[in-house]
Amino acid sequence: MSTKTDRFAENILEITSPILLEYIREHGEEFGIVSIVKVIISKDRSYADIFVSATSHEDMLPKKLAPLADRLRHDIGRQIQTYKIPQIRFKRIKNEIATRSVQDIINELSKQYGLDGTDAV
Repeated sequence: MSTKTDRFAENILEITSPILLEYIREHGEEFGIVSIVKVIISKDRSYADIFVSATSHEDMLPKKLAPLADRLRHDIGRQIQTYKIPQIRFKRIKNEIATRSVQDIINELSKQYGLDGTDAV
């Protein structure tokens, strides 16, 4: 990818991350910890694939986020001056090994420090 495309992908990640995470916080309790891993822009800038990861029910996450695509596209268009605003697509990250290892670390720390959620005030 070119440097311009990489910067464009980074800008899209910066714009969309807060909106996606707020939406998940309000509507997606069943997904656990959610992260936006990366954004890949197609060569012709027609599509922006946003790769997401979750600690549970990861296969349902792209479908849950799909209604946000138009809103995100509108926000990108307002904040970035470009000749073409890409269509937003949500995809699961293919490399589940890294995701699972992070999840295992979180689970281990939760057990170690008694953060299983039952002690909440």
